[in-house]
Amino acid sequence: MFPIIIAGPTASGKTAVSRALAQRLNGEIISADSRQVYKYLDIGTNKEGAWDPGKGCRVTGGICQHLTDIIEPSETFSAGEFARRAREIIALLSERGRTSIITGGTGLYIKAFVDGLSPLPASDPAVRSALISELKTHGLEYLYNQLAAVDPEAAQKNKSNPQRITRALEVYRLTGIPISQWHRNVAPRRENCRQFGILWPRGELNEIIAERSKTMFASGMIEETKNALARGYAKDAPGLQGIGYRSIIRFLDGTATREEAQTGLSLDTRHYAKRQMTWFKKDTRIRWIETAKPQFDPDIIADKIVKELGI
Repeated sequence: MFPIIIAGPTASGKTAVSRALAQRLNGEIISADSRQVYKYLDIGTNKEGAWDPGKGCRVTGGICQHLTDIIEPSETFSAGEFARRAREIIALLSERGRTSIITGGTGLYIKAFVDGLSPLPASDPAVRSALISELKTHGLEYLYNQLAAVDPEAAQKNKSNPQRITRALEVYRLTGIPISQWHRNVAPRRENCRQFGILWPRGELNEIIAERSKTMFASGMIEETKNALARGYAKDAPGLQGIGYRSIIRFLDGTATREEAQTGLSLDTRHYAKRQMTWFKKDTRIRWIETAKPQFDPDIIADKIVKELGI
């Protein structure tokens, strides 16, 4: 069976819906989440379940979730790598007669899988090292201004993301071509799949995000960050650039209060959810399923999707 994609903003209930759908379709989940790929960072990335060494995946509610907990916080993981590994997993699941359900809010990962991406140049160690040195010496604003001068589109989209700003500058320095131009030169669509999205009223989703942010802090997100740093990962490690971790590091450094860190997590997550919806709304292939409080029910939404699929 063709892959099914469940997209939408953070905190919209995608994983719960995907789990219910997997139970109906003999399926497994492939995570399209650029934060959940990192080991040791569970609370701040809202992971569910636990790693099962026997199955080689994270298991929640009896359902396998692939491409979660696969790299160290010091490593990077690209959209192209996601697409390649997702296709490998889909092929293996297909051989076993199982349905692949790609679930997540990282739009670029989903686009890379569905449509393919232009073959960007491989990372160059010397150029990357120079950029990291500039970042440490001069700060993010310095690199942002450089990027804005040569690729204002990429700069605006990635204003607070050091990893993407660095990569965009690396591509420009290697090729003389802005990364936004590379992205527009996409490969033809390769994958036959069906895409669905979970759509909430914005105000209600913001309330859910605020409550989840409080729960993350109460569940030990500060301690999780401390433990990651104690393992030897740098404060500017890619995995610790995710929403919330940067705010907590400022708290641990004494430059922000606990309340400011928690507020920062909630506010940054709300802004991220808005950016996600802006991205996904451009794709007319996504079939949006509306929900709201208090009637959100993953089983009902999964049944709607099965009906839409004609299964």
